[in-house]
Amino acid sequence: MSVELNRLKEQELSLPPIRLTNNGVAEYKKVGDLVFISGLGPLNDEGKLAYTGRVGAEYTVEEGYKAARLAGLNVLQRIKDAAGGLDRVDFVVKSVVCVSAPQGFGDIYKVADGFSDVLTEVLGERGLHARNAVGASTLNGNAPVICDAIVKLRDI
Repeated sequence: MSVELNRLKEQELSLPPIRLTNNGVAEYKKVGDLVFISGLGPLNDEGKLAYTGRVGAEYTVEEGYKAARLAGLNVLQRIKDAAGGLDRVDFVVKSVVCVSAPQGFGDIYKVADGFSDVLTEVLGERGLHARNAVGASTLNGNAPVICDAIVKLRDI
């Protein structure tokens, strides 16, 4: 078992299965040693949003943080699928975390930290990344967060 999967197990976390429901959109795109992961919300095991609504309205910052963590687990699953294993991740280059919130909501970065934290908890230093955290009035499916990532792979 890889170091990353051991870390998941130690933290009592698991990677949910992902089912792509959109036509015309790739789950990920490989370009050389880079993998571009399409945006994902906090999906449950059935591939449905586990949370719907806006942070700062229907959800607290802490609940938004948890939703972003779940989106992070979904992104890790997609990375695992694209790379053939999390041990192939050299490092996460960059991510974008979009947070659905009312106008004037100032804690977008606190919600986005849920996504970033789970990547570094599972991948260690390889999970450290540049990040944009942005707010939006609504996101697809009324998701509270949608996250994507660019990952550099290494040869094993």
